[in-house]
Amino acid sequence: MAPKSRRKSLHQINNMHTDTVQIQVQVDRRDISYISGIFEMYENLAIMRTIDREKSIVEFMVAPDFIEDTRKLLDALSKEIYIQVIKDPA
Repeated sequence: MAPKSRRKSLHQINNMHTDTVQIQVQVDRRDISYISGIFEMYENLAIMRTIDREKSIVEFMVAPDFIEDTRKLLDALSKEIYIQVIKDPA
């Protein structure tokens, strides 16, 4: 365990910078792995998670600095596969 002076208090941890923008999209269920693989190649662009498996809704958690790049990538992908934006706080 770290010395008391080096341990962070719960208050300090809760006040860390954790702002992200959430973009939710509906996709074809067969494309979820493909989309995930694409986003994994672009390290640190966005974190993708499945919100509703039955409706094939995924969410991208994006740092504000990368929001435009994420939108451009989603737009490019939408030209080859089905992607319907559900929530984008533009």
